[in-house]
Amino acid sequence: MDARLVSQLEEKIMIAQKCSEFIYDSDCIYIDSGSTTYQLAKYIKHKKKLTVVTNSIPVVNELINSDVELIIIGGKVRHSEKSVMAYEYIFNFNELNISKAFICASGITMEKGISDFSLEEAITRKKIIDLSKEVYIAADNTKFGKDVTVNIASLDKIDSIITDENIDNSWIQRFKKTKTNLIIAKY
Repeated sequence: MDARLVSQLEEKIMIAQKCSEFIYDSDCIYIDSGSTTYQLAKYIKHKKKLTVVTNSIPVVNELINSDVELIIIGGKVRHSEKSVMAYEYIFNFNELNISKAFICASGITMEKGISDFSLEEAITRKKIIDLSKEVYIAADNTKFGKDVTVNIASLDKIDSIITDENIDNSWIQRFKKTKTNLIIAKY
């Protein structure tokens, strides 16, 4: 996680800034554990009556001294990712009213949708995607064309993917044929 926090940093900051444009006062949002979504926490501290549900310890640390209401989902700490692995029998996800979820992905393909390397992270992401009214994937251009270990969700479950302007133009054309919005964060 520490290495990923600085990899593609400029792109992640641009994606995070673009994501923040979709967050309004009084929203209840989910911020996933990931290096791109961590950057998002820096841009939402000024929101009024915002509630953030997260499994990310770095996101909690970033927002702990703000007025943002924080809910951290319970479970086992995954040290390498600085995240909490939640299990249905420990944390009652169904009580959450999440208006928007901001999720990370390690892979994005047209055929399989979004995927990740960690089964434990995938379980939490799948549950949050099912509960959320709107789902945003925050992913830099290097994630496209990769289908990694665990499938999380098909594109029909994703409202928008926010990426950087270094994405290959062929992906922009392919997404025009889907219901998933591809949003490009500009420098």
